[in-house]
Amino acid sequence: MADRLCFLGTGDSEAMDYWNTNLLLETAGRRLLIDCGYTIKYALRDMGLGVADIDGILITHIHADHCFGLERFAYETRYTHGTRIPLYLPADVYPGLWEQTLKGSMGHSSDGENRLDDFFDLQLIEDRRLHFGDATLELFPTDHTGGMATYGVIINDRLIFTSDTNPLPWIAADRSDRRIVHDCSLQAHNPVHATLDEIADFYPPEVRARMLAIHYGDTMPTRRAQIEGVLAGVAEQGSCIDV
Repeated sequence: MADRLCFLGTGDSEAMDYWNTNLLLETAGRRLLIDCGYTIKYALRDMGLGVADIDGILITHIHADHCFGLERFAYETRYTHGTRIPLYLPADVYPGLWEQTLKGSMGHSSDGENRLDDFFDLQLIEDRRLHFGDATLELFPTDHTGGMATYGVIINDRLIFTSDTNPLPWIAADRSDRRIVHDCSLQAHNPVHATLDEIADFYPPEVRARMLAIHYGDTMPTRRAQIEGVLAGVAEQGSCIDV
């Protein structure tokens, strides 16, 4: 049975009609979240799932729409379900995630002082590779926010998910048949996200023909025809594909 990737959310951080861009990988009877933003419970609910149905979480970087749902996961798994699910982090993402992002709200609870591994089975990724179920995931650095560790993910060497990024030269040079799910801002200019115009100018047609737009804003329906004129299409919220 093929692994399956579901688009729990496809919106940018300002979107109200779409949930945060967070994905769900289903493999060998297990479920891995790829990012866990502040809308994650709504997104899971729409797929008929909840916190207890998730077997692991991978975080690509520490912006709110990619990691703020971890606080809710932490408290519910620990105090409601009595579990510590694996939390997979690139080693250079961990310090900022705990010290700068989560510690202020999770550093103390009714049990006293806490560390991140009091809530999660912390798994630091040193070599940018992760095996989960039958799937192999390879992390790659992105061009997103200066001074911050940010990553995308290649799944089973069949699909490239950029997470948040500006255009990447190595993807422009990629001549494989891998599908690409690419950050696509619909703003006229955005210094930390690839805009549709930048994607059209930067990537050759044969690469764009394998590319779906994600992390778009609420104007997507009125821009759909324009997107489809540049890319293979749009990653549809709630849909799933084999990987």
